[in-house]
Amino acid sequence: MGQVRRDSITNTAITYTGIGLGYLNKGLLFPLLLSPAQVGLANVIMLMVSFFGQFSTLGTGMIVMRFIPFMKNKEDGKNALLTFSMLIATGGVVCTSALLILFHKPIVELLSDRSPLLADYTFWVIPLGIVSTYFSILEHYLRAVGKTIISVFIQDFVLRLSVLISLLAFYSGALDFETFIVIFFLLQMIPGFVLFVLVIIQDQFLIKRSLRGIRTKLKRLMLQYGLFVYFNSFGRNIILMLDATMVTALAGLEAAGIFTTMVFLSNALFVPYVSLIRISSPHVPRLWKNKDTLELNALYNKVSIIGFFVTFSLFAIAWFGIDFLLSFLPSDYAQGKYVFLFLMLGRMFDALGGINGDILLTSKKYKIEVVLTIPLILVTFLLNLYLIPIYGAVGAAIGTSFVYLTYNVMRLLANYYFFKLQPVDSKLLKVISLGIVMFVLTYLLTSWIQNQLISALVGGASVISLFVLPVIVGKLLPDEVTGFFKVLKGKVNG
Repeated sequence: MGQVRRDSITNTAITYTGIGLGYLNKGLLFPLLLSPAQVGLANVIMLMVSFFGQFSTLGTGMIVMRFIPFMKNKEDGKNALLTFSMLIATGGVVCTSALLILFHKPIVELLSDRSPLLADYTFWVIPLGIVSTYFSILEHYLRAVGKTIISVFIQDFVLRLSVLISLLAFYSGALDFETFIVIFFLLQMIPGFVLFVLVIIQDQFLIKRSLRGIRTKLKRLMLQYGLFVYFNSFGRNIILMLDATMVTALAGLEAAGIFTTMVFLSNALFVPYVSLIRISSPHVPRLWKNKDTLELNALYNKVSIIGFFVTFSLFAIAWFGIDFLLSFLPSDYAQGKYVFLFLMLGRMFDALGGINGDILLTSKKYKIEVVLTIPLILVTFLLNLYLIPIYGAVGAAIGTSFVYLTYNVMRLLANYYFFKLQPVDSKLLKVISLGIVMFVLTYLLTSWIQNQLISALVGGASVISLFVLPVIVGKLLPDEVTGFFKVLKGKVNG
């Protein structure tokens, strides 16, 4: 965890700057400057792009993460592995693009009734998806070789700053909406192109004439592993896509705009956990290779308790100030309050799960992930089909929360059954219990306060005094957290 702690300092600085820019962009300026339908257009197109990228990679990102520790000839092997993955993904890009071109007309016809604006811009999915595919592979590769800062800086800072500048140009009248949305889509290509150039400059990517750095037997294992990971990623992304897509189809693009804005807000609070996973997950294949299950279980526990503590703290502070935060947005977004609540419940289940997915996917039992994922696609579809017509965007959030809970419980049980690995200990249970008590007391304390600003301030102070400080003072967090703050304090003072 020492490397995790050191990298976390830089990652945290970048990601929190990115959170600030992201909230300013999508949490404030998007809803203020654009209509809900226009917000929905930008967000849903990008969700479709994400789906394209995951569909096209054919599991190559996880192939890189899983097999880099087994490269005997380190430099040649790593470069051959990256080239091998890029070639596989190129086949995926060609097939996915062909399918979208083939079915473009029926897709447009399906969307044209309730979401005509979305139908006009679906052609952007292919070029953006191609860039997203290769960015994903390069980002996984850099994580696997311990270079986590570059992609975080480009994605969380450079891109969001560029979007902010384009939003200000739109606000000033220098851009109309059609020009702005084209620029917005073009900006999404920046991370992929910049990362590709940087990887080449740093000699991390050398196009090889042969792939002799990888043995034939290992190639077969990689392809088999990639195939299963692909189906798993495909299933998981269908689950993620179904919410926004079905809200768009069953409730309209305005509802999708509100839903995806709340998704962004919940994602912003989830960034510290994602940053922790980015840094922790590359250690899992190495620990499996060394058969060090004691250290793996320790990492499992630490990621779960830190992830839940940070995610729950941020959620509680945001929840007791949600009415004040939403007061800055158009009145249409008030209904997003309970969308945010259920989305964050799902996120907290994910945080508690920690690295359970990485443990399964990098183990010999990786096929279980597919077995767990596929049935949840049907569950997600049926829940959305039932709940969205009744509750709108809130119904989709309820379904999402239930699926996150189910998914993580099944993963936890699988890890315990096959490997005797589980993240729960007395400290984690105490943190959860303390959080529940704090939440009830803070609700009772703030429920009678009418002024939204005062209620938010009192709620935030209560969360810190009744939960955050007792957890830290009571030494319920891993020792690495204390070390993290000591190093961070030293950097600030230095």
